[in-house]
Amino acid sequence: MGKKKKKQQAATRFVVGTHGGCEARLFEFREKHLPEPHVVQIAAASFDEALAYLRWHEPGFEIDSIQNLGIILLVSGLPVD
Repeated sequence: MGKKKKKQQAATRFVVGTHGGCEARLFEFREKHLPEPHVVQIAAASFDEALAYLRWHEPGFEIDSIQNLGIILLVSGLPVD
């Protein structure tokens, strides 16, 4: 695998995981607003990447709570591919 392909692969949010497919973690960030909270869900390879994306996409977001909702698994051969 050449250097160009490695750089392209690293730029995606999904990485090859232990389950045999591509996986990402799903994080939920909440900001308290009345009457309803503002909720943002981000899929990323790590918490640091999710936080960096949140800060870039919504710089004024004040985090009140964070929850890891689990792993998103994309298995090769799915009709969605």
